[in-house]
Amino acid sequence: MKTNRKRPELLSPAGNIEKLIYAVNYGADAVYCALDKFGMRASAGNLSFEELKSGLDYAHAHGARLYLTLNTMPRDSQLDALREYARELKSITPDAFIISDPGVMDIIKEEIPEAEIHLSTQASTVNSAAVKFWARQGVKRIVLARELSLAEIIRLRESIPEQTEIECFVHGAMCISYSGRCLMSNYYTGRNANGGACAQPCRWKYFLREEKHGETAYAEQFEDGTYVFSSRDMRMIEHINDLVEAGIDSLKIEGRMKSAYYTAAITNAYKIALDNYIKGLPFDERCLRETESVSHREYGTGYFYSSPATDANVVNENEYIADRPFLATVTEYDSEKRLAKCIQRNKMSVGGNANLLSPGCFGRDFVIGNMYDAEMNPIDSTPHARMEFYLEIENAKSGDIIRGA
Repeated sequence: MKTNRKRPELLSPAGNIEKLIYAVNYGADAVYCALDKFGMRASAGNLSFEELKSGLDYAHAHGARLYLTLNTMPRDSQLDALREYARELKSITPDAFIISDPGVMDIIKEEIPEAEIHLSTQASTVNSAAVKFWARQGVKRIVLARELSLAEIIRLRESIPEQTEIECFVHGAMCISYSGRCLMSNYYTGRNANGGACAQPCRWKYFLREEKHGETAYAEQFEDGTYVFSSRDMRMIEHINDLVEAGIDSLKIEGRMKSAYYTAAITNAYKIALDNYIKGLPFDERCLRETESVSHREYGTGYFYSSPATDANVVNENEYIADRPFLATVTEYDSEKRLAKCIQRNKMSVGGNANLLSPGCFGRDFVIGNMYDAEMNPIDSTPHARMEFYLEIENAKSGDIIRGA
């Protein structure tokens, strides 16, 4: 049965220009990225002004939008630099700015009056009155706090004007603190979390005891400690129906710190799940398997169906579950010769098992066939980083990803 709701936007992370291209190629309707300052992921690589311009052009050429994050909370000493950023951005204005601080919002409005503003999740918006307030300030879209339940989101959506958009995180890492408002990083390491430099001490191992009861553990833990501050990664792909029917305008994937492969695989899986639901098709379990193919912690559903007061989203083990190795990218394909020109990302060997991932499709297993170096000399493996080589393979195309089986 087809939905009467409009198709929401699929919004993917673009930690650098390579990830931006993968996100767009694998189905993102929009991407979000940052420059080297004033974004919440200072160590993501991020974009230069020149890359922002080329990324904006690339996104627009493929029918996608680009949003720039300026969602840190700068001090007075940083405001002059922020204003200079805003002036430089006049000539390459992104489709929207994601902002949390009202002062930053005012500076952008003063320097770029036509700018579209989205309110960051860092602003911790949890009710319709706050949404209406920000709408009166000219904000077009509110990125809701991740602590809201699905029922609360539905009620909020019904209480605000239709033209005011809401965006929700639906996949990726969660913060144990309220929408990222955490002082632990500053306390332990001096790295300012709300300045984009979080050291993620919530992922560390802790031993917790209640003072009066001696050996009685405050939280259930193993002999070597507990990860009571560390959240599971969110995964809502099997609940795409609930997200659409809730009237959410944009489904946001977290992960600017993740790899280009992660960006491609997760975007692709959500694009397939979303398209299938809009067409009235049942959920395809292969979408779940795709989310297992990337590096992640234990999965949960965030707070969509459970309260922040419960421990349903706390990890049992804080180890990352390894992803499939990213072996190569196809840059060209000669269908007559059935020959793919590739760039190496990890070593692959003739006769090994691999999987080909194409936009809009699930991965296809194959056995690695004949390979040749850049001069078309036969080779048995690809041992050199970023080396150019050729691979005999059926039905590939530029932009495809070759990964481990």
